[in-house]
Amino acid sequence: MSHPLRPLLPNSPNPPRNELSSHSQHRPKRVATAAACEACRRRKSKCSAERPRCSVCIERQSLCEYTTLPTETHLRAQKRKLSNLEIKCQEYEDLFAILRSRPKEETNHIIQRLRVGEDVQTIVKTVQDGDLLLQLSLTPEFRFRYEFPYIREMPHNLKGSQNPYTHSVLYEKTVLQSFHPQMTMEILKDVLDESQKMYLAPYHTVELHDSRISSIVVSKWTTVSSDNPMLRILLQIYFVFEFPFHPYFHKDFFLDDMFVGIRRFCSPLLVNAVLAAAWHGYTRMKKRAEYWQPENLGYRFLAEALRLLELEEATPTITTVQAAAIINLAYNLNGIDELGWVYTKKSLEMAQKVSLFSSNPDEGAEWQIVAGMTSWCLFNWQALATFHTFQLPILEDPPNRPFPGVNEETVYYGEIFVKYPHGKESVRIHNGLVFKAICQFRVILNEIAKSFFSDSRTYRPTSFEAAITFRSRLLAWYEDLPEPLQSRHIVLPCHIKTHIHYHVTLISLFEPYLQTDNVHEGVNSDMIVNHSRVCFETLMRIYYLRHGFECLDTTLVQFLHLLGFSALREIAMTERGSAAQEAIRSTLMLCAKGLWEQGQNYFLSEAIFRMFRHSLSAEDVVILKGIIEIDDGDGPLNLMTQELRSRWPIGVFSRADDNKDRTLQSFTRWWQQYSEEKAQDVSAMEQDGPVVTPQYPQRYGT
Repeated sequence: MSHPLRPLLPNSPNPPRNELSSHSQHRPKRVATAAACEACRRRKSKCSAERPRCSVCIERQSLCEYTTLPTETHLRAQKRKLSNLEIKCQEYEDLFAILRSRPKEETNHIIQRLRVGEDVQTIVKTVQDGDLLLQLSLTPEFRFRYEFPYIREMPHNLKGSQNPYTHSVLYEKTVLQSFHPQMTMEILKDVLDESQKMYLAPYHTVELHDSRISSIVVSKWTTVSSDNPMLRILLQIYFVFEFPFHPYFHKDFFLDDMFVGIRRFCSPLLVNAVLAAAWHGYTRMKKRAEYWQPENLGYRFLAEALRLLELEEATPTITTVQAAAIINLAYNLNGIDELGWVYTKKSLEMAQKVSLFSSNPDEGAEWQIVAGMTSWCLFNWQALATFHTFQLPILEDPPNRPFPGVNEETVYYGEIFVKYPHGKESVRIHNGLVFKAICQFRVILNEIAKSFFSDSRTYRPTSFEAAITFRSRLLAWYEDLPEPLQSRHIVLPCHIKTHIHYHVTLISLFEPYLQTDNVHEGVNSDMIVNHSRVCFETLMRIYYLRHGFECLDTTLVQFLHLLGFSALREIAMTERGSAAQEAIRSTLMLCAKGLWEQGQNYFLSEAIFRMFRHSLSAEDVVILKGIIEIDDGDGPLNLMTQELRSRWPIGVFSRADDNKDRTLQSFTRWWQQYSEEKAQDVSAMEQDGPVVTPQYPQRYGT
């Protein structure tokens, strides 16, 4: 029996397309979760990822557990766990290396600590931290104050009431306060305020306080060395001594990515460049300044960085830009700034490619922070370099990346925390405040450098009226400095150098107008220059008394040769045998000692020391030999003619005297000519008697 079919209803008309689109627009989108809980993963059900318990587990009354961090995917969690396992494995490898290389008494002590249940990480960190303090301390004994090498007292002409730095806490602690040779580091135990230890101990006695570095396997980022304890020391040297004045990258994002193994704000290229720069401060290696020696690890770090840069240059990332800038710094330290300029320009060109100098609304928050710091540091360096080499700035305008608000500064810039001997807590060095102050200062400096070429591409000093305007802007910057950077409170090298550069700039601006009739509101050029010279020398002297000149400081050489050659000009015009001449001679000896000590770290300072030593009178050379041991053989100078490629002006604030070549290249040409004439003069070579060292004819006092 057949059943009748049910009649079909007519098809309903299609809804209008706009209704469909409106319906789809209002349909709630499923929010993707970073990672589901373990119970939902087993059930393969959709998880709301709420913590501590998701809604599905609450409804089913089941146990809800997560193996990921709140913002972590399962893949990122697996990478983190793998990284933790690698770190754990590395700890045991480090422990094995310690047991294999340490004296028997020390290994027995370590084994006893293991037997009583102390964990491996604590033991390894204790040993490595002990080694770090040994490496960072440049002198075997603790010094509360260094002593001037010739005359122990501060020159009388620096003690005037108009000198703001004689009223500083640092001056009071280093010059006015009495010290006894028997005073030891133990006295710091009685200092309750950790921030006051800055005024009592040299900066090179600090330890970087950052737990990440002790856990990072640095050897994963370089093929040059697998010695992780040494590589970690190099990282700490870089962040303690070099980074505060040249922060080409963001320390926290760099270390975070280095720890996890992400190549976003860290890369093998950047790490090798950092290690190459830090090698100059690794005091265990006596010949660390000899960058041309292939067995020198600094040479190999730099060679590896250059190899990686060639591979990345066509498709640069932000770490490529940062590494090129640091490579430029390494070349300058090595006395080959002619090649360094190539990498300065490369870093700026690559920065333009990756849009570092202008912000974009689509940029992520982390990228904005890192790009901001890198772009400003690139701008700062080219402003500094072009100003002191009397060139037209490469960048006309500063980066279009505004500074953060006051409440955001710590997060934006990051901070460097250090711990002094016997310190219970770490103290900040005010890294963000220093960086922001330098940026604001270099904007003015860049405009001054541009004013030298306002009429044409030929250098000429800025007009007196323009110099007065720039002085007003510089004075406003100086008076607006935050409290830790004010003249009363400065203490650390990066604080002091910020003030030094301010006074050096004023001298450079007004030196061309000395002994002229130009007067502005009762102030003339002579008053401005004389006041800044007094402040400049005072700052250099209290820097030395507190911190010494031995420790790696790549900016210090610029200020040492300016002060030293300025003193050479003054001593030639001072009455012989007078107290004033002796005071100037003490400045000569201090600068010579500083150049020689920095020359143990990098070759540029060694070369400038040789130029300075050959500009001294015979009488001053005899005095200098009683202060430092000088190799007067031809070897170091012959080496300079081979290795130096530098046109950086030495000992000049401005081009007031445009008729003389004051570069290292001019000095090496003179020495090469002298050596050739000496080799041809056979009769002179056969004469008996002491060797008379020639004097550089281009005296700065004549």
